[in-house]
Amino acid sequence: MAMLRELRERVLEAGMRLRTYDLIVMAGGTVAARDPETNLCVITPSGMEYETLRWDDMCVIDIETLELVDGYRRPSCACDMFTKVLRARPDILCVTHSHSRYATAFAVCDREIPVVTTTHGNLVGGPVPCTHWVHPDPHEERYLQDIVDTMGDGYAVNIRNHGLVVGGPTVEEAIENIITCEVSAQTAFIAEQLGNPYYLTMDEADRAHRFAKSIVGQHIK
Repeated sequence: MAMLRELRERVLEAGMRLRTYDLIVMAGGTVAARDPETNLCVITPSGMEYETLRWDDMCVIDIETLELVDGYRRPSCACDMFTKVLRARPDILCVTHSHSRYATAFAVCDREIPVVTTTHGNLVGGPVPCTHWVHPDPHEERYLQDIVDTMGDGYAVNIRNHGLVVGGPTVEEAIENIITCEVSAQTAFIAEQLGNPYYLTMDEADRAHRFAKSIVGQHIK
């Protein structure tokens, strides 16, 4: 029996939602999830469109060495980036990545995505900052560390001239967060064409986040 089948199915479903919500084209998105019991990472395969995939196409890798533990596909070429975030943030069990249009436009302009709605505050918390430089070369440690440092204790970061990296406590929450970031970027773009939009302050965003985490969802004991 293949390892971590349930988690692999959830990762594949998350990748399909990236396509459903128009956050990716072709094979341009990634989902990586850490199993808290084994500390192994399930990650989508490199260069394959989600419509062609099955659960057993998802790769199981060692979160430290990045070696393939189970599966027969080559894992994402950015395994080092996603596992770097997962190792640095024990509270994050899933990291998602896309090159969605509006969020990437903010990254191209080196602008943070503001907290445009209370919904953004509810789910993501604060604004989405950009990393500090464009990096077209193979990943270096300082580049990877910049992603972690820029994310800080938040859930999202926008890589300069590239796209979003967004996490969450579960696979499903990570996908909700990355969808919210893209919707916020699109809403901010539209609002700025209309006039002088009001963006939530850090205090307002934090209050919205704490409120939502205390009351939204089915956390019934």
